[in-house]
This record gives sequence, structure tokens and C-alpha cells, in this order.
Amino acid sequence: MALFFVSHSVSATAIAFVLAWLFGGLSPLISVFSLAVATIRARRFVRAIQNSLEWRAPESIRSWDAIEFALMIFILFAAWKHFAWLMPIMPGAIPSITTLSPTNLGDLPLHVNFIRALANGLEFLPINPIFALEPLRYPFGPDLYNALWESIGIKLSGHLFLIGIVATFSSLVLLRELGGAWAMAAFFLAGGSAVADSVATVDWKSFFLAIWITQRGMLWALPIGLTLLLYLRPHLSGQIRLSKRAVSGLGRLWGVFPLFHAHSFVVVSLLLFALIWRDFGIRRSKEFIFRFCFENRALAWAFIPASLLIHHTSAGFSKVSVVHWRPLWLVPENANWLEAWSWGWKNFGLAGISLMSFSLLVVFVRKFWLKSENERHPSRSSFDELVILIGFFVFFLFVMLAPWEWDNIKVLVWPWILIFSLLGKSLHEIVRLRPSLIWTLVTWVGVGTCFSPGVSVISQSWSAPQKNSTTIWTLEQLAFNEAVLLRVSKKAIFAAAPIPEHGLAYWGRVRALGYPGHLWSHAIEYRSAEKMLDQLMMGTEGWVEAAKALKITHIYWGPDEKLRWGEDEKVWQATLPLIASAGGHEIYEFKETR
Repeated sequence: MALFFVSHSVSATAIAFVLAWLFGGLSPLISVFSLAVATIRARRFVRAIQNSLEWRAPESIRSWDAIEFALMIFILFAAWKHFAWLMPIMPGAIPSITTLSPTNLGDLPLHVNFIRALANGLEFLPINPIFALEPLRYPFGPDLYNALWESIGIKLSGHLFLIGIVATFSSLVLLRELGGAWAMAAFFLAGGSAVADSVATVDWKSFFLAIWITQRGMLWALPIGLTLLLYLRPHLSGQIRLSKRAVSGLGRLWGVFPLFHAHSFVVVSLLLFALIWRDFGIRRSKEFIFRFCFENRALAWAFIPASLLIHHTSAGFSKVSVVHWRPLWLVPENANWLEAWSWGWKNFGLAGISLMSFSLLVVFVRKFWLKSENERHPSRSSFDELVILIGFFVFFLFVMLAPWEWDNIKVLVWPWILIFSLLGKSLHEIVRLRPSLIWTLVTWVGVGTCFSPGVSVISQSWSAPQKNSTTIWTLEQLAFNEAVLLRVSKKAIFAAAPIPEHGLAYWGRVRALGYPGHLWSHAIEYRSAEKMLDQLMMGTEGWVEAAKALKITHIYWGPDEKLRWGEDEKVWQATLPLIASAGGHEIYEFKETR
């Protein structure tokens, strides 16, 4: 089921991308065709993986143990609470659409805007719905997949909820396959070091709350990356043998990966290269290079689409300038050594010390207690792999791949997960060679010690949703938005207030300039456009030229605009035709850009 979701969503998105490009935009017919063909392809891919692995030794297949099952139930329950409260309609004196996570106040409207703009038939390659002056370079694969369901009439909150739950389940299954309970907890239960910390006071927030519920790209980045690490790495290392169909399917996943999450694609590709090289060993470097670069069927499938997507996402590699050196960017700026140590202990201390303690225990047991078994069942030491993973983690503490700090946490999660997965695999090997209940106890104590703060923070996060939810839109506001937009083409480009929760975002409409926080984090140079927008909306000298430069077709004038630019009458209100008005919301048409 996990592999089916990964393959189906990636295949459907890729097919829809190509067809929408060929026919000028997404349509219900393209959506139905893409989803249907992807179903067939996903079934073939899953069958190819299963048939290739049937020869595995019986001891490599194990049933779920109690702690893995408990983690699955807790995390799925937390996901159900958050995705069910992602954007419910809250009744009351002012009925509103709310969200449980306050972080979603900015990110959720952005993705709703993208999803509905694509479902509305935005011409491909699509312009950016929050910055109409350039193409959409943000990895919009997750939003395009949701747009397929949106365009065939599935309710927005419904497909957001279902995909969130399925992605959570799929990631848990793949994490468990990678490193058991330790890997599952490493991502979903990370969350500081002090049990008393609340969601608001932990700087190193819960991955589940900070990047899983709010960052839609991670819903695909995690299962896609895990699938490649689980199956492509051992195939290229010679540990398993996959069929040509299975390897081709993995190559297609790898090639379309940048459309879903460019940063994770880069990090996972580097990790694959480094870890497969480690599996070969330094002495076999020439054999590794030949195997990876010239006999790699997956790379042959992935290279061209991945290169084109990275080229587009980075605007011809011009946006690589956002990559910069900033030592220990996680630590608060201008912190002295004592403050930095205090911050590190608060956010990493408990998990870090527990990880080191249990890792030393595992290394000691494998080296001394299992010495005789290791002679009969030789296994390579994982010390060098641990060094590689720690090296990756430290490297990305000094190098930032995005302007905003929190975007780089989505890079750090990969070595973080793999380090804990290595511990989980080592414990599994010990249990296989020397079965004992003591190792079950070690896992329970270890996971409980490392990740109890994360459990505490997540448990607090879903309490009293009626009281703690944040309002994004009121139904009255959306009704007025809909009323004035009925007469306006879905291809219109609006000048409007650059706030994340604007009503135009809910209806999937295109703005000349959206929320600057999003534009900055997407490495878009928006300052000159922002000045032109102010010039236009204030009606100062040169506003016509500013409107032409912004390529707008309409001006939206409502409460948000009046709050930002004042309620006094503007010069353009006397010269442009008013084509729609309802409840203080007005739309003026600007014809000169046509």
C-alpha cells in the first residue's frame, strides 16, 4: 500500500504535468486519465518490487512488534486529529474556516491557492499564482496531485485529509522497514528535550508539527526518498537484485522527485552516492563509479527529467545563489558559548545523549558479546556509515540551501533519520543473533527516553481544537469574494493586498504580488514589484505604467486593501470601470494590458 501510494501519486502527477503542458492546462478529462493510467502503472511497479524480493531469506521478514504497533497507532491518531482539523468550518457567531496549527495560517492558503489555480485550468507551464511576473518555479507536484482530485469534484478538505493520512501511513511503514521503531520515532516524535516544553517554547520544533502538517512537499519527499534508500541503494550495492521493471520504476520516481521537493532530491541523491560508495569500499571505487554512472538503469531514467526540473526550479541555476555558508545557523544569532550550549541542550540534549548512549551499547554488544556469532555470520561494521551520516548532518549545519532557516530543517531530517535507522538496524541484527527480551526493553526505554518530549508536545497540540484553532477565512468574507468573482475570468491577474489569507487565495485566483514572506523564502526578488503595487494602489503618479509592468487585468478593492492603502478614493476608481461590487468588495477592470 505504501509503495502503491508513492508510485501512483508520482505517476499521476507526471502524466498530468505533460498532458496539461501539451493541451494548455489541466482539465477533468486529463485528471481522470492521469489517475487511471497511474493506477495501472503503480500496480505493475509494486508487483515488480514484490516479485524481485520473493527470494529474500525468511529471517529478513519479521512481524510488527508491540512498540512499532504502538507508535503507528499514536502517530496515525495525531495525524487524524490534525488533518481532520486542517481547515474545518467552525460554527459560531462568525462561522469561519479555521486550522488547528497556527503555523498553517500562512502555508495552508498558499497551497490552497496553488491547488485551485491549477484545477481552474491555469495555462502550462503555469505562471506563479502569487507572483504573476514569472513562471511557477516552486516544486508544485504535491499541489498538482491534489488538483487532480479537485478538478474532478472531490471536496478540498476531503482530499487534503485523505492524502495526509495515507502519506503518514506510507511513511511510517517505510520508516519501520528502514530502521524499526527508532526510525519511526526519529521523524514523527522528534521535539526538543524537556517534557514540560510546549509547542510555542521549543525552538527545535516537532518535525511532525513543523514540517509534516504544514509543509505539503514533505508528504511526498519523505516516502519517495525512503523508497529510493530502501530499494535502490541495496540494488546498486549488490545486496538484492531487482528486475528491470522495478529499477525503471525507481528511476522514474527519482527523476520526478524535484517536482515534489527539490532540496530533498539533492540531499537524498548525495546520500545515495555516498552510502553506495561506502558499501563498495574505497578499494573498489572504480567498480563503484562504473556501476553507479554507467550501469545504473535508474540513473538513466532519472537524469534527463531531474535535470530539466532542477533547471526550471532554479531558474536556470540562477537561484543557487541562495545557497550560502552560515556556521551553526540553528543557534540563535549573537549567542555566546554559554547561551549556545544551553540552547543545544534544550533542543538536542536528551535525544542526543540517549542516542550516543544506546549507540555505544550496541557497538559494544556487536563487537564483544556477539563475536562468535559474527564469525559465523560476518557483517560489515556500521561505524563508517555512521561517520558519513554525522558528516552530512554537520555539513548542513554550516551550509544553508534556502533563505529561511526552517526550510533547512527539511534537509537535516535525512541524516537525522538515517542515524537513528542505523541504530534500529543494529539492534535488529543483535536480536536476530541473540534473541532476548532484554533488547525489547532496551528499545522501549531508549525510544521512551529520546522521544518522550515529542510525544508530550504532540499530545498538547490537539487539545481543545474549538478553542485553539486559528481563523483563516470567515464564510461571510468568502461569500462576498465569490459574489464579485463570478463575472471575472479565471485567467485574470489581480492587484490586491499581499497577505497570505486573502480571499483570492481560497478561490485559486492569480495575484500580481502575494505574501512577501512566501516570495522571499522562494528566492523571488519582489522588492521592485512591491513598490509598483504600492504606487498603483495609492494611485500616485505613474500608476498606469506600474499596472502595465505588473501585467494586471483587474484591481481588487476590499477591506484588506483599504486597511493597507487607506479608505480615501483613489484616482483609478474614477477612471476604471467598476465591474462587480458586494459587501464592500469591489473589482475594477484594467484593460490596457490586454
